[in-house]
Amino acid sequence: MSESANNLHALRRELNVLAYLGLALLVVFSVFFLYFWPLLQVTVLLIQSSIIWLFCIYRALGFMALNRLDDNSPNYADLGWANRLSLLRGWLIALTAGFIFQPGLSENIIVFPALAYLVAAVIDRIDGYIARITKHQSLLGSRLDTEFDALGLLIAPLLAVWLGQIHWSYLSVSLAYYLFQWGQYRRLRNSRPVFPLAANPERRAVAGFQMGFLAVVLWPILEPPATTIAGFAFMLPLLVGFLIDWLTVSGRINRGSSDTNNLLLEAYRLIQQLLLPLGRILIGLLLGLSFYRKDIFSTDSIITTGIGLLVILCALMILAGMAGRVFALIMSCLFCWLLLSYEMTLIDTALLCCIIWIMQLGTGKLSLWLWDDRWVKKYDGSSS
Repeated sequence: MSESANNLHALRRELNVLAYLGLALLVVFSVFFLYFWPLLQVTVLLIQSSIIWLFCIYRALGFMALNRLDDNSPNYADLGWANRLSLLRGWLIALTAGFIFQPGLSENIIVFPALAYLVAAVIDRIDGYIARITKHQSLLGSRLDTEFDALGLLIAPLLAVWLGQIHWSYLSVSLAYYLFQWGQYRRLRNSRPVFPLAANPERRAVAGFQMGFLAVVLWPILEPPATTIAGFAFMLPLLVGFLIDWLTVSGRINRGSSDTNNLLLEAYRLIQQLLLPLGRILIGLLLGLSFYRKDIFSTDSIITTGIGLLVILCALMILAGMAGRVFALIMSCLFCWLLLSYEMTLIDTALLCCIIWIMQLGTGKLSLWLWDDRWVKKYDGSSS
């Protein structure tokens, strides 16, 4: 037997061990939950989470031959810590799935899936970093990353919709990846060309923001209608991105054409040089109108006044383009918290959308400090 075949056999054996370990931990967690729920409900939790976990293992098993640096390199002898972390992320997503459609999800109970998905989202940021610093980058890691991103964006929205935190239309985000993959499969099966997609760090960043949003919205802290409006604002750039990618892979957008590239470049310039700077100005104007109508600083609450001042500080930093994405993230959370005490108006809706779009797309031209832009687009552990 060749070295490559031996390595592949060892990888499958390691994956089988992890599969049984994952199932055992799900059983332990379910037994613990008998303290909170009746046996039937715990059984449903165990079945749902086990099905998703076995699906993760099934997908990973199908990609074992990709556990190598590139197409010309031999297979690694073990999964490596980065891929093990990715599988842990899959397990946490599976655990989250156990709570979907469960009745009686009180604030004390929902902490468990919320924490599981939050840790999964954090792992998504660090597993690539671990792969790079341990010199164990692999095609498998990239594939698992994509697979579990899509799975997480299916499971977490289903739970958030079940909790009433977001509108059911956000599930279009969950379906987008699978419809995209199915469309490519259909084209190949019908002997139609599928054109390659160029690498785009913005694609990864927008998907990452979806996971961040869901990791926050699952916690019993923020409430509709703010979370519902935020869901619409978050999903729009991702769906537009999928549409452009589909038009590219199906050949309707010809990236080899200079006319097409010039048109896309002009659209990019329009967004960066006009729309995003205007969005920053609009945030300041809308915030002024919102606070004026709510008379925020007439309240006797020191906390509300303090939060209001912090929101204004964030708006000023966004207006100046000083780490605007970071301050847009902070501002969106603080503003949604303020809306718990006030009725949400059309002005608030427009303001929250502008904040979220600046967070996802950046502050554009005339920005003083774009450190956060570089961090969002950078792969952790890489030199650039």
